[in-house]
Amino acid sequence: MKFLLLMLSLLVLPGLAQAEQLKLMSYNIRCGLCEAQGTPQYWPERKFLLAHLIQTQQPDLIGLQEAELFQVHDLVAMLPQYQWYAKGRDDGKTKGESTAVLYRKDKLQLLSAKTLWLSETPEQVSKGWDANLNRTFTKTQFKELKSGQSFYFLNTHFDHMGKQAQLQSALLLKAEVDKLPKQSKVLLTGDFNVEPDSAPYLALSKVLHDSALVAKDKLSKNVGTFNGFGREPDSPSQTIDFIFVSKNLQVQSYQVDNRRYNGLYPSDHEALVAVVELD
Repeated sequence: MKFLLLMLSLLVLPGLAQAEQLKLMSYNIRCGLCEAQGTPQYWPERKFLLAHLIQTQQPDLIGLQEAELFQVHDLVAMLPQYQWYAKGRDDGKTKGESTAVLYRKDKLQLLSAKTLWLSETPEQVSKGWDANLNRTFTKTQFKELKSGQSFYFLNTHFDHMGKQAQLQSALLLKAEVDKLPKQSKVLLTGDFNVEPDSAPYLALSKVLHDSALVAKDKLSKNVGTFNGFGREPDSPSQTIDFIFVSKNLQVQSYQVDNRRYNGLYPSDHEALVAVVELD
């Protein structure tokens, strides 16, 4: 009897409780009006591949890039377990691409959400520094319903041309992380349009960890994240998409989901997936 009581007491020790995990995805889904009708890349054709990939992965939280609002509507119609937040980068409402956030409404509660611009005037619709296009980041705070824990989630898309804009965007995001309450749990996803040896990546690495480097289980090693729909098969795949986490979080696993469907690509980027321990 004493042995049984001892075993039961051990089972309820806090240190033995399983850490609450969050499955996070970052995915540049390629803008919906960018590909010609009649091609396999045309959004009405490939949206089903993208939805299938998401459905099989079942992430709790998704940061999308290049997501036009009609694309978000299409995906959520096929994936009703998700709620979403997004604002168009060209008017702060519905026009243009967005850095949309999708989340499992049975697991997460959205506490706050805001779209800001990667520019000298983040609160206004604007184009920053030497950027070619308006660029945004979405700043959210969530509560995990089971554990009650809260965390911050940022999702972004850096400019593809402006070198100054890329660096200043990284410094702006670093400042956003720095001003959060001490010991905050922070997740950052995005298409950063820079590689791991770049100054913007190194600036972010001062405050956050690249999940690909710190994951306990590295399910994908040396795998690029941009495929260009395979249009240039001889070109090396670039690593320009990342999932960053604050240094007080453990990453259980990291994966680049680069599946194809009978040779067809869901997007010109791969989906990144990280499992993070919130405790």
